[in-house]
Formats: sequence, structure tokens, C-alpha cells
Amino acid sequence: MSPHKLNLLRVYKVPDDVLIAILAYLDPPSLWRACKGSLAFRRIYVLVMEYQFLRYKYELAVAGMKDGPASHSRLPANFRLQLLLAYRKDWLKLSWTHEHKMTIQSPSLVGASGGFVHYIRNYGIYSTLELAELPSCTKGRTPAHTRHIKFNTSAIESVTVDHSQLLVVTGHVFMFVHHGQVCVQLNFRDLWKFEKHPRARAISYDLASQVATSVRRMTMSVCGSKLSVSIEFSGSKVKHLIMNWQTFDARWFEDRDITFLDESHLLCVCKRSGVCVLALYSISKMSAVTILREFELPEPWSHSLISFCPNTSPKSDFSASSDAMFYAAPETRIIVLSAQGPNNAPLNMLFVKESYFRFPSHKDPFQVSWKNWGRYCLVKEIPGTSATVRGPYVVGTRLLYVDTLSSSSTRASSSGRGGARLHMVDFSPFSETGDSMRGWTSIGPRAGLVPYETSKSIPSSTVGSLAIDEVRVTEDNVVLFMEERQGYRLANVLSIGMPTSVRY
Repeated sequence: MSPHKLNLLRVYKVPDDVLIAILAYLDPPSLWRACKGSLAFRRIYVLVMEYQFLRYKYELAVAGMKDGPASHSRLPANFRLQLLLAYRKDWLKLSWTHEHKMTIQSPSLVGASGGFVHYIRNYGIYSTLELAELPSCTKGRTPAHTRHIKFNTSAIESVTVDHSQLLVVTGHVFMFVHHGQVCVQLNFRDLWKFEKHPRARAISYDLASQVATSVRRMTMSVCGSKLSVSIEFSGSKVKHLIMNWQTFDARWFEDRDITFLDESHLLCVCKRSGVCVLALYSISKMSAVTILREFELPEPWSHSLISFCPNTSPKSDFSASSDAMFYAAPETRIIVLSAQGPNNAPLNMLFVKESYFRFPSHKDPFQVSWKNWGRYCLVKEIPGTSATVRGPYVVGTRLLYVDTLSSSSTRASSSGRGGARLHMVDFSPFSETGDSMRGWTSIGPRAGLVPYETSKSIPSSTVGSLAIDEVRVTEDNVVLFMEERQGYRLANVLSIGMPTSVRY
């Protein structure tokens, strides 16, 4: 062939400004993949590290976060980048930059949800509810700018807050005299005015539980238009109410434990023919609830107490707080199950991506064996029992718990004093750090989860001489509730990710 007939391939270098404009359109995961794709993308990585708005996107992917709805004109990318880097660094080291101690008068019912610590004091026919707002790095809320509100209300024993909907739900249980049944009264109020919530059908809703024994505990959780009310009765009987709090369509479940995937899907721990399974329900319409799949759990767990570890990060982009600069990406959330065996056996933890249940394969049978779906899971044994472990709790891709076991003395171990350690297992999808999987009980080859594990001793200056009674975890805080002492209870809020160099 003559030379003049040869086709010539010319390679032109894309100008930096054009390449930057292209990179600006990528979402954080795509930008991370563009940087890490191969050595040929070294130029992209250099540009991303040079321009702060691109670096911010890259670091969002590494941290498993998303850019929040807070205005960029008020909080630009370079400011968010500073906070995000400090936030991720402090979580990896379990390093809190601020401690805030709250003294709560006893007896009180305490908890945390929706970015608030809440405590209830009962005075017979009425109660007081106090909501103490938590500091937040992700929302730019310093400890000095938190709010504290107090309401008087009819008798209540439980409360949950959904800040994204400005919703407060309170619950009260009472005995219906004529039928001897335990009844539940729910109230749906606006967060700041404590009046009827504008989207609720009515301010209150009463219903009977069809159970006549006394109540040990009631907990609640909100997911969009759905509300779950879990009631534990004497004798370990548990019932769960799932309702649409806007229309009051409701249904009772008697499974062992439940958790929302979203407004339309519910996961339940139940038992079928002596085998523990996860049941995936469709709850789009409360009048037509159906079971979509059943997933067998490990056979050795048949005699274990199995429960979900609550995940407090946003379940969807719509439930992210309007003032968040960045938030945990809903698509990276994990589901964690704890299994406590008999005779003080160690805790077993099962980890699986939440997305596995969101998009079940049409090829899967109705009953999915553990052999099949266990390939997508990790299982780890935690050297502790329910008597010594506080938690575990999940926030996005992070699992945290406090082990109160002390190596110094048996007395300290049993009381929870001294030697308490805060543990974290993180599964950020694009993290550049990771640990060996040695010591894990089961490693599913298709799990797609790489753990980063760390722990930190809780100093005596943080807990004093008090035992840690309960723990709550948010995206920005670890809240330690101490044992009651002399009519008071101490709550210590450990805030993470607030560098002193940043001014709000």
C-alpha cells in the first residue's frame, strides 16, 4: 500500500478548561472512578486535587457522603471541603473536638432522634417533654447555636423526632377498663409549635393492641409517611404497629423485629418452621400488605435473639435536612443484624448492603437460602455480650458500639466503669483505608464491603466514676447516657468533626 493512502491517527490534548468543565458534571462516585481508573487518568487526579470544588466532590465519594441542600452562596465548596476533611479525619480516629454535659433530673425517660436528645418526666396525668438540639458539623451548627425547647403535654412514655418533616410523634399506653386491653394513644405535632402537624389527619389516634398484659417498653420510628410503633409486653411478647400517619391506615405485625427500607418496604425478623428468616414486605398500601421474599438466616442462629441495629442516617435524598452541607449517601447505607446466643454467648453481627434488598433479583425464588444470599454478607463475632455492649448503632456505613468490659478488674467490668472503649467498623465504599478480614466469621465473596476497624478508650474525664448505661449515635455525635446518681442522670455529648480553626 502506498504511503499516501495510509490513515493517520492524530491525538489532540483536551485543554484543561474543557476537561474541568466535563469533570464538573460528574457525580462524586463517577469522579472518584475517573481519578482511579488507571495510570492514564493521572492528569485528571492532579486537576481534581488542584481545584477545590472538584476536590470536594472527590472527598464526598471517599467519605460516602453527598452534597447537601444548604445554599452554596452562603456555604461555598471550599468551606465545605475544610469541614468535610476534618469530619472524615476525626471519625477515622474517633476523635471528638467538643464535649457537652447535660444534667437530667431523674426519673426521666431519655433518648435521641432527629438531631435532638429528648427526655420525658411524668407527673401522673401530664408529662413534660424537653428537646435539646445536638451540635452538628454537617449542618454548621456549633454548640453555642443549639436550641432547647420544653413542652407540657398529656401523659407520654415515648417520643420520636423527624427533623426533615418538622414532626414530633409522642406515644402513651393505657389500659382500656371495659375490655382489659392495652391501648395506644399517638399524637402528631409540629416540631416548633407543638400543635397538630399540618399533614396529619388528626392530632391524635387511639387503638387497641388486643393484648392484656403490662407493657415493658415502647419505641417508635418514622420513615416518610410511615410510622412504626414497637411494644414489648411482659413475657417477651412483641407487637409492631405499622401505620400511615397521614391517613391513619394501620396494621399490626407480630414478628420479632422490624426496620424500614423505605416508605414502601419493610424488613422483619421472624421464624418459619423453626428457621429464622428475614421477610421482605411490600407496605405501599396498608390494606394490601404482601411478602415479596424470605431470606434464611444462618442455621446456628435459630436459638438466638436476633434484632436490627437501627441506622439513623437519611433513607433517601428527600429526608436529608434542608440545612445540611453534606450527608451520608442513602445508596451506601448498610443493614446490620445482631444475634445474641444463649448462655452469654458472644454477639454475632451480620453486615449487608441495604441496596441488596431494594432491588431483589427476579430470578431468586420466594425463599432464598442462606447459601445463596450469604455470598453478599459479612459476619463478625464481637467479644462481648448484651450485658457489656452498649449498642450497636449504625449511621450510614458506620457501626459503633461501646464495650464496657474492663481489663483492670472484674468489678469494673460488671459495672461499666473504667476500661470502656468506643468501637467503630466503617464500610465507606471508596475509602482508601481498609483492614485485613482475618477474624471474620463469614466473608461473602460478593459482599462488596471492605471494613475499616478502630477503637478508642473513653477517658475517665469523660465518664467520671459513672457507668455508661445507654449510647446513641448520630452523624455528628456520640451520646453517652450515664447511670442515675443522687436523683440526676448525666448525658455527655461527644461532638465529632468541628475543627477549632473554622468559624461559623
